[in-house]
Amino acid sequence: MIWIRSLPGLVAAAGAAILLLSSRRKHEIRYAGLSTLLGLICMEAEYWIAHGFPWSEISFFTSAVLLTVVALALGEIGGAALGLLGLVFFAYVNLRYGAPYLLDYVQPVAYAFLLARSRERLQWQGSGVLRVGVTEGVWIIATYALTFWRTSELGKWGWMTGGPW
Repeated sequence: MIWIRSLPGLVAAAGAAILLLSSRRKHEIRYAGLSTLLGLICMEAEYWIAHGFPWSEISFFTSAVLLTVVALALGEIGGAALGLLGLVFFAYVNLRYGAPYLLDYVQPVAYAFLLARSRERLQWQGSGVLRVGVTEGVWIIATYALTFWRTSELGKWGWMTGGPW
């Protein structure tokens, strides 16, 4: 049963890795955006496995898909905006409610990669912690540490460990 629970997260992680590794430099931002879209689809599948079909999530899912498509159409600027929005969204949700789903940990990495590549293309970087990849890495490490703490505090690890949630 635990494999069934983890399958959407594993599909999203493997799919994102395949997309990002197979992309040419010219299309890297587009493929990174597609990896976030794959993650959104897998996230809905993970919720479906956990709680049944997520009727209450349809408007959010539709909005997120439309936003992703618009960001893809806008290129680097859209990628930077979507990456930042995705990182902020997951930080808020994971710290507010805890993160008992595998995709709560997979998706932020995809958004961080999208933001880093977009910033690199737009030449939006500085030195030190503002270098491309460093800022996103610090964000991921800090939010994951807080997310682990928050999920433990709320006692929500049951879903990922195969127990009831």
